[in-house]
Amino acid sequence: MADKAGEWFAVKGLFRWYFRETGDTGRVEERVVLFRAENFDQAIEFAEREAESYCADDPKANFQIETLGWWNAYQIGEEQIGHGTEVYSRLADTSLSGESFIRRYYPKSQDR
Repeated sequence: MADKAGEWFAVKGLFRWYFRETGDTGRVEERVVLFRAENFDQAIEFAEREAESYCADDPKANFQIETLGWWNAYQIGEEQIGHGTEVYSRLADTSLSGESFIRRYYPKSQDR
């Protein structure tokens, strides 16, 4: 784990959840985790290591989680982490309306 050096980064990763017996899945998790790192590459390296623990096999569970190997880091910087701190932001260039964008990229976002 990183020491107190470096800056704060939020790293978003994608994970697939599936049933152990059948392999069936319909769920992909977008997960954002904070790390102190010297740069983007190190932050993603920390996220990959943390994902190994997150995806560790739990023999009692009827599901398994695997990383999809997709990572995107956001540098928060040195400001104090606290109430209202933005931990992740990503801009997307699109000609879609807001409603169309949500339907295309977050079709079931109202489910949870």
